[in-house]
Amino acid sequence: MTQHVDGDHAHRILLDHADRKVTGPLEDPAVLAAVVGIERLVVATGSTDVRVLYAALAGRRVPDADPERVAALVAEATRHVVAGLLRRSTGQAIDAGVVNPSSGGYEITTDATLLRAAVRAAQGSIDAMPYYGIRYGERGSRFATTDSAWLISLATLAESRAVHQVQWLSRVLAARGMPTWLLEMHLDALVSEVRSVADPAAVGSLPAAADALAVARRRHVDDELIRSADDWADEALGQDLPVPRSGALMAAAIADERSGVTRDDRVLVDWLTDPERVETDVATRLLALRRRVLASAR
Repeated sequence: MTQHVDGDHAHRILLDHADRKVTGPLEDPAVLAAVVGIERLVVATGSTDVRVLYAALAGRRVPDADPERVAALVAEATRHVVAGLLRRSTGQAIDAGVVNPSSGGYEITTDATLLRAAVRAAQGSIDAMPYYGIRYGERGSRFATTDSAWLISLATLAESRAVHQVQWLSRVLAARGMPTWLLEMHLDALVSEVRSVADPAAVGSLPAAADALAVARRRHVDDELIRSADDWADEALGQDLPVPRSGALMAAAIADERSGVTRDDRVLVDWLTDPERVETDVATRLLALRRRVLASAR
């Protein structure tokens, strides 16, 4: 089978699943890749209408959607389905590598309904926090999707085990510049999405895991300080903010340091104040903001 034929086959599989009707466990890696690809298009186009999704897959313009973003998602989905077809032919198991080759192949949910919820929660979290896209780009988006699909797989664990696993992920992400507050919000979004499409029991231990993160953060940086930090950032920097919600991000990174998730907040602060990205005056004001938040944190 040539790459060209694989691409055509992959495109047909995407078309076959644009109706989003498949449910239950997904045993075919190509179909799993198609379900993820279609759901990312749902988020990008803002529509579940199969006609809109067909148009996106055909390369036609979709009203109110970014055409470059849609085209990139279609191309990526096609590549992932091709990879799924190759896995199918060799009998490889399904894991995160089907839709995120850089993942290393960890476990993700294979339930079609829950997988769609995971994609929506991941993309919703990214859209709500532009920092993700500005700093991590498409790689970050792919990891958000597969991390979300992994998090759903924790729902059936005992609460203590689920909390332990989520805390482990929070340390990994915080060390890469993503404060635990972001994972906390992602979990909240994931719980909401799952509850909207599945039996309430399907969320399992996920609410407890989200609560554990929130409780640990609030011991040092409560919700009011998160909001205040954003207000202070707007006052001090206005249009010079490196990314939206810079103040909240700095406060959240301080919470991680205070709670022992990270040794310090430099991974985030160094990026925000990088002289290649911001003027010296902006960096100076950001560091002054950090000192104000530090003085207010517990």
